[in-house]
Amino acid sequence: MLGTRHRFLLVIGTTVSLFLAPTAVNAHADEAKAPGETVSHSASVSARNARATAADYWTTQRMASAIPVETTELAEEAAERAASGNAPGPDAPQAPAGAPTTGSEPAAPTTGDSLHRAAVTATQVVGKVFFTASDGLDYVCSASAVNSTGKNMVFTAGHCVHGGPGESWASNWQFVPYYDHGSRPYGTWSAETLVAFNGWIENGNFGYDLGIVITYPNSSGTELVDAVGGLGVQWNYEKARAMIAMGYPASGQFDGEWQYFCQATTSQRSSGVPDQIKMPCNMTGGSSGGPWIYGKDDSVYYSGYVNGVNSNVEDRDAPTEMRSPYFATWVGDAFNEYSDN
Repeated sequence: MLGTRHRFLLVIGTTVSLFLAPTAVNAHADEAKAPGETVSHSASVSARNARATAADYWTTQRMASAIPVETTELAEEAAERAASGNAPGPDAPQAPAGAPTTGSEPAAPTTGDSLHRAAVTATQVVGKVFFTASDGLDYVCSASAVNSTGKNMVFTAGHCVHGGPGESWASNWQFVPYYDHGSRPYGTWSAETLVAFNGWIENGNFGYDLGIVITYPNSSGTELVDAVGGLGVQWNYEKARAMIAMGYPASGQFDGEWQYFCQATTSQRSSGVPDQIKMPCNMTGGSSGGPWIYGKDDSVYYSGYVNGVNSNVEDRDAPTEMRSPYFATWVGDAFNEYSDN
């Protein structure tokens, strides 16, 4: 059974009281964005060239030899910038009164049939990312399909689409939902547009380490969410929530060939980058960009809401804590801006 290879990592405090931010009219819509919140995106390329290039590039050998991105060193530098007051964004982001609190509801696939019906935590809306960075090396990350109007959106980490200060955009970017030991049961989707935030691109601030990718239809002409379903999106919720972090860890004790998860109650990061939340977790490199899901139902293979992504850890070799950007209004603004693409 496909679900039998799933690994349970860490469960801590799964019972928690949940509080929602107010849902009145957005009183912050006309406020100027902080510098770190400004959206940047790569230039789009033709569908034929993008799909053909990625498909031709990613041979079985290249996919097997791609390596995880290591982000611990950048995290230390970003923490120093935050402590010195040079990092963009608020010191302690909160759920602002009057801000919207949800972006989309989860969506079921509309074509084909689910390969995953067992009541386990692995899900077809989570997958593995392959890309080439500006250093010429091939890397792996994790990501999730998100329900947008265009049915073609992926959430991942910012460092899985752009290398950060002094670096450039990823190339040969592709997403394989439900990747399983080399198998691509649903197919492959390549990037049309890569989206990141200036807080990450210019400052390496992990408080803005979110990447949004608009994908082309696959080789059969099917949009991503129509094929596998899509998670909903939430922002401006309480920082203490019971969530599941998912991904494809590929270093240390993990080989990156199957989905793993951590289940815990999140909290505000107490030191370092102030715009992050954290949870106990021992996933390693390669899990970057995997979703933090609130409200996941294991009996529904596309359920739940993205409320964070795997960003960085405190110890590259033996991590005990995973961190994510806190999803505030800037996430909702970007989601809405690219939802129709």
